[in-house]
Amino acid sequence: MKKICVLFMLMLVLAGCGLTKKDLGMARSTPDESQVSRRERLVVPPEYKVRP
Repeated sequence: MKKICVLFMLMLVLAGCGLTKKDLGMARSTPDESQVSRRERLVVPPEYKVRP
């Protein structure tokens, strides 16, 4: 039981560390406003309803 408690506490300490989150891929990065670009809208092909 003591090992489980120690392991749980170690996991909490590591999860709280900012560098560990980044290394493990747990940190979220938000997109930069200047890097966001608009894409063209999707269009339905003219022959979409034709059955094969």
